[in-house]
Amino acid sequence: MDYRKAAEARKSIREFTDKPVSGEVKAALTKCFEECRRLVPDISTDMVILDGSECGQLQGNAGYEGLTFEAPAYLLLLSEVKPGYLENAGYMNEDMILHMTDLGLDSCWLTVDDDPALRAALKIGDGKKVAAVTAFGYGKKERSLTRLHIRSISDVDVITREGHLAPKISLAEMVYGDSWGKEADLDEMYIDDGLREALYAASYAPTFLNRQSFRLLLADGKAILVKMMDSMTGELDARLNCGAVMLNFAAVLDERRPFPTEWTIGSLNGYELPADCEIVGYCSL
Repeated sequence: MDYRKAAEARKSIREFTDKPVSGEVKAALTKCFEECRRLVPDISTDMVILDGSECGQLQGNAGYEGLTFEAPAYLLLLSEVKPGYLENAGYMNEDMILHMTDLGLDSCWLTVDDDPALRAALKIGDGKKVAAVTAFGYGKKERSLTRLHIRSISDVDVITREGHLAPKISLAEMVYGDSWGKEADLDEMYIDDGLREALYAASYAPTFLNRQSFRLLLADGKAILVKMMDSMTGELDARLNCGAVMLNFAAVLDERRPFPTEWTIGSLNGYELPADCEIVGYCSL
Protein backbone atom coordinates (compact mmCIF):
# COMPACT_ATOMS: atom_id res chain seq x y z
CA MET A 1 0.00 0.00 0.00
CA ASP A 2 1.17 3.53 -0.80
CA TYR A 3 0.43 5.36 2.46
CA ARG A 4 0.79 8.80 0.88
CA LYS A 5 -1.84 8.05 -1.76
CA ALA A 6 -4.14 6.36 0.75
CA ALA A 7 -3.92 9.30 3.18
CA GLU A 8 -4.82 11.75 0.42
CA ALA A 9 -7.60 9.54 -0.98
CA ARG A 10 -9.23 8.87 2.41
CA LYS A 11 -12.32 10.90 3.16
CA SER A 12 -14.99 10.73 5.82
CA ILE A 13 -18.25 9.46 4.35
CA ARG A 14 -21.60 10.09 6.03
CA GLU A 15 -23.83 8.21 3.58
CA PHE A 16 -23.39 4.57 2.61
CA THR A 17 -24.97 2.38 -0.04
CA ASP A 18 -26.71 -0.89 0.85
CA LYS A 19 -23.89 -2.94 -0.68
CA PRO A 20 -22.70 -5.41 1.99
CA VAL A 21 -19.07 -5.86 2.96
CA SER A 22 -18.12 -9.39 1.89
CA GLY A 23 -16.65 -12.03 4.15
CA GLU A 24 -13.53 -11.96 2.01
CA VAL A 25 -13.02 -8.25 2.67
CA LYS A 26 -13.68 -8.71 6.39
CA ALA A 27 -11.07 -11.49 6.44
CA ALA A 28 -8.60 -9.13 4.75
CA LEU A 29 -9.29 -6.53 7.44
CA THR A 30 -8.72 -9.11 10.16
CA LYS A 31 -5.34 -9.87 8.64
CA CYS A 32 -4.60 -6.14 8.39
CA PHE A 33 -5.37 -5.77 12.09
CA GLU A 34 -2.98 -8.56 13.01
CA GLU A 35 -0.20 -6.84 11.06
CA CYS A 36 -1.08 -3.17 11.49
CA ARG A 37 1.33 -0.63 12.88
CA ARG A 38 1.30 -0.05 16.63
CA LEU A 39 2.49 2.97 18.56
CA VAL A 40 2.82 1.12 21.89
CA PRO A 41 3.18 -2.58 21.05
CA ASP A 42 2.82 -3.85 24.63
CA ILE A 43 -0.75 -2.51 24.93
CA SER A 44 -3.12 -5.44 24.34
CA THR A 45 -5.78 -4.76 21.69
CA ASP A 46 -8.58 -6.64 19.92
CA MET A 47 -10.88 -5.94 16.99
CA VAL A 48 -14.60 -6.64 16.55
CA ILE A 49 -16.53 -6.21 13.29
CA LEU A 50 -20.29 -5.68 13.53
CA ASP A 51 -22.75 -5.98 10.66
CA GLY A 52 -25.08 -3.10 9.94
CA SER A 53 -27.95 -5.12 11.41
CA GLU A 54 -26.22 -4.85 14.78
CA CYS A 55 -25.86 -1.07 14.71
CA GLY A 56 -28.72 -0.73 17.19
CA GLN A 57 -26.21 -1.69 19.87
CA LEU A 58 -24.31 1.49 19.05
CA GLN A 59 -27.31 3.82 19.31
CA GLY A 60 -26.83 6.25 22.16
CA ASN A 61 -23.44 4.73 22.97
CA ALA A 62 -21.34 5.75 19.95
CA GLY A 63 -21.78 8.00 16.93
CA TYR A 64 -20.78 11.13 15.06
CA GLU A 65 -22.79 13.87 16.74
CA GLY A 66 -25.15 11.04 17.73
CA LEU A 67 -25.41 9.53 14.22
CA THR A 68 -24.24 6.06 13.18
CA PHE A 69 -25.02 6.56 9.44
CA GLU A 70 -26.57 3.09 8.95
CA ALA A 71 -23.31 1.73 7.56
CA PRO A 72 -23.11 -1.89 6.37
CA ALA A 73 -20.37 -2.63 8.92
CA TYR A 74 -18.58 -1.22 11.95
CA LEU A 75 -15.08 -1.83 13.27
CA LEU A 76 -14.55 -1.60 17.02
CA LEU A 77 -11.02 -1.40 18.39
CA LEU A 78 -10.75 -2.67 21.97
CA SER A 79 -7.80 -1.75 24.17
CA GLU A 80 -6.51 -2.35 27.64
CA VAL A 81 -6.09 0.88 29.55
CA LYS A 82 -2.46 1.91 29.91
CA PRO A 83 -0.64 5.24 29.46
CA GLY A 84 -0.90 6.22 25.80
CA TYR A 85 -3.70 3.76 25.00
CA LEU A 86 -5.85 6.35 23.24
CA GLU A 87 -2.99 7.62 21.07
CA ASN A 88 -2.11 3.99 20.30
CA ALA A 89 -5.73 3.24 19.40
CA GLY A 90 -5.87 6.27 17.12
CA TYR A 91 -2.61 5.19 15.49
CA MET A 92 -3.85 1.65 14.88
CA ASN A 93 -7.32 2.71 13.79
CA GLU A 94 -5.95 5.15 11.23
CA ASP A 95 -3.76 2.37 9.84
CA MET A 96 -6.88 0.20 9.53
CA ILE A 97 -8.78 3.03 7.85
CA LEU A 98 -6.02 3.56 5.30
CA HIS A 99 -6.08 -0.16 4.55
CA MET A 100 -9.86 0.15 4.13
CA THR A 101 -9.25 2.95 1.65
CA ASP A 102 -6.76 0.75 -0.20
CA LEU A 103 -9.42 -1.99 -0.36
CA GLY A 104 -11.92 0.43 -1.93
CA LEU A 105 -13.93 0.98 1.25
CA ASP A 106 -15.19 4.26 2.66
CA SER A 107 -15.31 5.05 6.35
CA CYS A 108 -16.13 7.49 9.12
CA TRP A 109 -14.78 7.67 12.68
CA LEU A 110 -17.43 7.60 15.41
CA THR A 111 -17.12 8.87 18.97
CA VAL A 112 -17.49 6.49 21.91
CA ASP A 113 -20.03 8.31 24.07
CA ASP A 114 -20.73 5.66 26.72
CA ASP A 115 -18.12 2.92 26.93
CA PRO A 116 -19.70 0.94 29.82
CA ALA A 117 -23.11 0.87 28.13
CA LEU A 118 -21.56 -0.06 24.78
CA ARG A 119 -19.56 -2.90 26.32
CA ALA A 120 -22.68 -4.12 28.12
CA ALA A 121 -24.69 -4.07 24.89
CA LEU A 122 -21.96 -6.02 23.09
CA LYS A 123 -21.30 -8.35 26.06
CA ILE A 124 -17.65 -7.26 26.21
CA GLY A 125 -15.98 -7.87 29.57
CA ASP A 126 -14.21 -5.33 31.74
CA GLY A 127 -10.70 -6.22 30.57
CA LYS A 128 -10.68 -3.75 27.67
CA LYS A 129 -12.40 -0.51 26.69
CA VAL A 130 -13.92 0.29 23.32
CA ALA A 131 -11.29 2.83 22.30
CA ALA A 132 -12.37 3.55 18.71
CA VAL A 133 -15.34 2.86 16.45
CA THR A 134 -15.39 3.20 12.66
CA ALA A 135 -18.39 2.95 10.34
CA PHE A 136 -17.36 1.52 6.97
CA GLY A 137 -18.69 0.22 3.68
CA TYR A 138 -19.25 1.71 0.25
CA GLY A 139 -20.10 5.38 0.24
CA LYS A 140 -22.65 7.10 -1.92
CA LYS A 141 -21.23 9.39 -4.58
CA GLU A 142 -20.22 12.72 -3.11
CA ARG A 143 -22.29 15.69 -4.17
CA SER A 144 -19.17 17.86 -4.26
CA LEU A 145 -15.61 18.06 -2.97
CA THR A 146 -16.54 20.61 -0.33
CA ARG A 147 -15.76 20.19 3.34
CA LEU A 148 -17.05 21.93 6.45
CA HIS A 149 -14.81 24.22 8.49
CA ILE A 150 -16.60 24.29 11.84
CA ARG A 151 -15.51 26.99 14.26
CA SER A 152 -18.71 26.67 16.28
CA ILE A 153 -22.24 25.47 15.65
CA SER A 154 -23.18 28.95 14.41
CA ASP A 155 -19.94 29.70 12.55
CA VAL A 156 -19.42 27.30 9.65
CA ASP A 157 -17.53 27.83 6.40
CA VAL A 158 -17.67 25.59 3.35
CA ILE A 159 -14.25 25.03 1.79
CA THR A 160 -13.18 23.16 -1.34
CA ARG A 161 -10.24 20.80 -0.94
CA GLU A 162 -7.57 21.48 -3.56
CA GLY A 163 -4.08 20.12 -4.09
CA HIS A 164 -2.05 19.80 -0.91
CA LEU A 165 -4.59 21.56 1.31
CA ALA A 166 -6.39 19.68 4.05
CA PRO A 167 -10.05 20.63 4.69
CA LYS A 168 -9.06 23.85 6.45
CA ILE A 169 -5.35 24.07 7.17
CA SER A 170 -2.20 24.50 5.10
CA LEU A 171 1.32 23.44 6.03
CA ALA A 172 2.21 27.06 6.72
CA GLU A 173 -0.50 27.11 9.41
CA MET A 174 0.12 23.60 10.74
CA VAL A 175 3.91 23.51 11.04
CA TYR A 176 5.99 25.80 13.25
CA GLY A 177 9.73 26.15 13.51
CA ASP A 178 11.71 25.84 16.73
CA SER A 179 9.23 27.86 18.80
CA TRP A 180 5.47 28.26 19.03
CA GLY A 181 4.07 30.55 16.34
CA LYS A 182 7.35 30.84 14.44
CA GLU A 183 6.87 30.03 10.77
CA ALA A 184 8.82 26.94 9.73
CA ASP A 185 11.15 27.18 6.76
CA LEU A 186 9.74 24.52 4.45
CA ASP A 187 11.97 25.48 1.54
CA GLU A 188 13.49 22.59 -0.40
CA MET A 189 16.92 23.73 0.77
CA TYR A 190 16.01 22.93 4.38
CA ILE A 191 13.69 19.91 4.34
CA ASP A 192 13.76 16.87 2.08
CA ASP A 193 10.89 15.55 0.01
CA GLY A 194 10.27 12.69 2.44
CA LEU A 195 9.64 15.04 5.35
CA ARG A 196 7.50 17.31 3.21
CA GLU A 197 5.33 14.38 2.10
CA ALA A 198 5.02 13.20 5.71
CA LEU A 199 3.83 16.66 6.77
CA TYR A 200 1.26 16.69 3.97
CA ALA A 201 0.02 13.28 5.10
CA ALA A 202 -0.28 14.53 8.68
CA SER A 203 -2.43 17.41 7.44
CA TYR A 204 -4.83 14.88 5.89
CA ALA A 205 -5.35 12.97 9.16
CA PRO A 206 -8.99 12.80 10.26
CA THR A 207 -9.94 14.89 13.28
CA PHE A 208 -13.22 15.42 15.12
CA LEU A 209 -15.48 17.72 13.05
CA ASN A 210 -12.43 18.50 10.89
CA ARG A 211 -11.22 20.80 13.66
CA GLN A 212 -7.52 19.87 13.26
CA SER A 213 -6.65 21.06 16.75
CA PHE A 214 -2.98 20.19 16.61
CA ARG A 215 0.29 21.68 15.44
CA LEU A 216 3.75 20.30 14.70
CA LEU A 217 7.01 21.91 15.79
CA LEU A 218 10.19 21.13 13.86
CA ALA A 219 12.85 21.76 16.49
CA ASP A 220 16.14 20.28 17.66
CA GLY A 221 16.05 17.51 15.06
CA LYS A 222 12.58 16.40 16.12
CA ALA A 223 8.97 16.57 15.01
CA ILE A 224 6.95 17.53 18.10
CA LEU A 225 3.17 17.04 18.11
CA VAL A 226 1.19 19.59 20.11
CA LYS A 227 -2.46 19.07 21.09
CA MET A 228 -4.48 22.28 21.28
CA MET A 229 -7.47 22.82 23.57
CA ASP A 230 -10.71 22.76 21.61
CA SER A 231 -14.07 23.42 23.25
CA MET A 232 -15.82 21.17 20.72
CA THR A 233 -13.46 18.18 20.94
CA GLY A 234 -13.42 15.92 23.98
CA GLU A 235 -10.22 14.52 25.45
CA LEU A 236 -10.86 11.02 24.08
CA ASP A 237 -11.31 12.25 20.51
CA ALA A 238 -8.40 14.68 20.82
CA ARG A 239 -5.97 11.90 21.75
CA LEU A 240 -7.33 9.56 19.08
CA ASN A 241 -6.82 12.39 16.60
CA CYS A 242 -3.20 12.76 17.69
CA GLY A 243 -2.65 9.05 17.14
CA ALA A 244 -3.99 9.35 13.60
CA VAL A 245 -1.68 12.31 12.90
CA MET A 246 1.32 10.35 14.16
CA LEU A 247 0.42 7.33 12.00
CA ASN A 248 0.10 9.34 8.79
CA PHE A 249 3.36 11.14 9.45
CA ALA A 250 5.37 8.04 10.38
CA ALA A 251 3.96 5.72 7.71
CA VAL A 252 4.67 8.14 4.88
CA LEU A 253 8.10 9.11 6.21
CA ASP A 254 9.05 5.43 6.56
CA GLU A 255 8.28 4.84 2.89
CA ARG A 256 10.93 7.41 2.00
CA ARG A 257 13.68 6.74 4.53
CA PRO A 258 15.78 3.66 5.35
CA PHE A 259 15.13 3.78 9.11
CA PRO A 260 11.82 3.55 10.98
CA THR A 261 10.14 6.55 12.59
CA GLU A 262 9.58 5.95 16.30
CA TRP A 263 7.23 8.27 18.16
CA THR A 264 7.67 8.70 21.91
CA ILE A 265 4.46 9.42 23.84
CA GLY A 266 4.84 12.14 26.44
CA SER A 267 5.89 15.72 26.94
CA LEU A 268 9.19 17.56 26.51
CA ASN A 269 10.67 20.37 28.53
CA GLY A 270 12.19 23.52 27.09
CA TYR A 271 9.37 24.65 24.81
CA GLU A 272 7.07 27.53 25.72
CA LEU A 273 3.50 26.84 24.67
CA PRO A 274 0.16 28.55 25.29
CA ALA A 275 -1.52 27.40 28.49
CA ASP A 276 -4.14 25.42 26.57
CA CYS A 277 -1.59 23.38 24.59
CA GLU A 278 0.21 20.13 25.42
CA ILE A 279 3.02 18.17 23.80
CA VAL A 280 1.72 14.62 23.35
CA GLY A 281 4.58 13.02 21.43
CA TYR A 282 7.78 13.52 19.48
CA CYS A 283 10.07 11.65 17.11
CA SER A 284 13.60 12.11 15.79
CA LEU A 285 14.02 13.28 12.23
